[in-house]
Amino acid sequence: MIEFTEIREFGVNMLALSFVATMVFTVLQAIAFLKQNQRIIQTKSGQSVSFSFYSFFGFSALAVTVFGLTNQSLALSINGLLGILSLIITANLLRFKKISKKEIILGSFSVLALPAMIFSPNRDIIFLILGLIIGVTIGTQIFEIWKNKSSGAYHPTQIFVSIVSCSFWLIYSIIMNIWAMEITNSLFLLLWFVLLFSYLKFKNK
Repeated sequence: MIEFTEIREFGVNMLALSFVATMVFTVLQAIAFLKQNQRIIQTKSGQSVSFSFYSFFGFSALAVTVFGLTNQSLALSINGLLGILSLIITANLLRFKKISKKEIILGSFSVLALPAMIFSPNRDIIFLILGLIIGVTIGTQIFEIWKNKSSGAYHPTQIFVSIVSCSFWLIYSIIMNIWAMEITNSLFLLLWFVLLFSYLKFKNK
């Protein structure tokens, strides 16, 4: 059985605090994903919602679960399961949004994330690459809103939760000394703030 670092070193310390915080925000992220999925179903629309982001996030998050297990990180192992919810959103986008063949082809490459993480001898590099790809897909969500000049069916809960969540994940990665995670979460924070600005600029237009 894997001996997770958080359990082994649990006590009154920064690691325990950041672990509890990341778990709280994992739950909040799950709620945000469920709200996004509900909005797509209710409106029967995927306008301004990025297919690329949710497809890549889904498989990459599941790969993070593998990464967490190999790094004895309980927080990462649990957080990666958000990929399941992301893939449910992806499936509903396929139902309610007109998606180009190019997007589907690019999205299909996301399935490689999981085997790449499982079989790679250098999982830190794979984690960094997947993180950078997720960063690009957050960029596609920003582009969707600017292209349509409307927030459309995009639910803002994901933005607010992700900004605070990424802050705690950045602290967690520094404590756990996971350098790839430090880089990706710094990038994510910047991009989520840009997405927040974009959402507020085109809200309800």
